[in-house]
Amino acid sequence: MKKNAIKMYEDYVSNNWDRQNLIEKLVKKYKIKSALYPGSYIHITPSFLIPRVTYVDSDKKAKMFFKDESIYSYIEKHKEYKGKMILQFYPSDYTSKFEDKEQQYDLLISQYAGFISQSCKNYLKYGGILIVNDSHGDASMAYLDNEYELIGVTNQSGSSWVISDENLENYFIPKKKIEITKEYLQQFGKEVKYKISASAYIFKKSKLILCENTIK
Repeated sequence: MKKNAIKMYEDYVSNNWDRQNLIEKLVKKYKIKSALYPGSYIHITPSFLIPRVTYVDSDKKAKMFFKDESIYSYIEKHKEYKGKMILQFYPSDYTSKFEDKEQQYDLLISQYAGFISQSCKNYLKYGGILIVNDSHGDASMAYLDNEYELIGVTNQSGSSWVISDENLENYFIPKKKIEITKEYLQQFGKEVKYKISASAYIFKKSKLILCENTIK
């Protein structure tokens, strides 16, 4: 099982899915020291760069993976920070409340796992960062949420990821003339087609109550 767990991870990230360069840039730019990763499956790459990471997934394979002690020594071998590595795994659905206190994480990761920006928002610190794609409409959902402020986008260029905060007003403009609401996104459950899109979007959780965004 030990060799299989590590091989399972390495096979999983072999198709350019490790995202290590992106995580590294987020850590440096936003001073990330803790992260919550709902719907993580077995993607433990964040623990190579962030000292404290909590993973949440109800998948049976993920539950078996995180029980294997070999992954912890594997992380210790590959981590790029000094000090203790803290890893927690909750074998549950992220929409159910788990033991962690609210507002304690610097980073919330939402990748291909539904509306994490809404279900797990309370675990993100004020001023914390949400990295989110729109595969299930979650980036659009965050854009409509007045507690999130769009502060950047990121796209892949070769093996590197580029973060930009320029021309953010050009994003979230639909190709079709439709009004996009939270109710629409919940029913649609898919990526919305915009005139300009990014691979992922970067939001900051704000204490300020901003004007409610609209997508039309």
